[in-house]
Amino acid sequence: MGPKQKIAFAVGVSVVGTIVIMAIVSAIPGMFIPLRYFGVGIFCSGSISAPVCILLVRQGEDNRRLRHELELRVAELARLAQIDGLTGLLSRNAFFDAVDQVHRQPDNWYLLIDIDHFKRFNDEHGHQTGDIVLHAVATAIREALHPADLCGRLGGEEFAACLIGCDEDQAERRAEHVRASVHSLRVRAPTGGTVRVTASIGLSASDPTRPIEASLHLADLAMYAAKTGGRNQVRRAA
Repeated sequence: MGPKQKIAFAVGVSVVGTIVIMAIVSAIPGMFIPLRYFGVGIFCSGSISAPVCILLVRQGEDNRRLRHELELRVAELARLAQIDGLTGLLSRNAFFDAVDQVHRQPDNWYLLIDIDHFKRFNDEHGHQTGDIVLHAVATAIREALHPADLCGRLGGEEFAACLIGCDEDQAERRAEHVRASVHSLRVRAPTGGTVRVTASIGLSASDPTRPIEASLHLADLAMYAAKTGGRNQVRRAA
């Protein structure tokens, strides 16, 4: 029911109520009300109730609109709390919450991805270039993974991914695809010129019997092995 229909209904109820009350009173011996006074009662009831109903309906519509806007704002804030503002990936907490839902499933693998020589981008080209590199790498990771896979930014230049439902060969191919996607990036620096990006990646199998952090720790050790082994490569945890 729209606002106009609500007002008309409320005024109608008021007028009908007035007529009923006047008819009941008029039926009482000695309380007869002439018919012409019914018109006066109807006019008074309508003229008084109409502006009140208009005001109440408008207030109700305003409250409904404000409540809807508030719900949208709350939903947006909840979404923003789940997303890293710079990269568009899951935030650290949101990533761990999402992974916690699938950690006990079989055939999951973890990637720990660290951008090589990231400090150099900030030192040589400025922090704006560093931010552009982070966003470009995040996009490359997301596009290289399957839609069901989870990926997030753990902090700084470090990212993590959970590969869902794949065997060892598939996990290694996906990890290599991520590495190649990052390696193929050509990022235009605001200061001029193009910077190239590589990443070192550690790969570990998920162990549903142990905490998530244990599997990520193995991936972290493998990632550092990739760093010390020359960078721009994938190493699987022993």
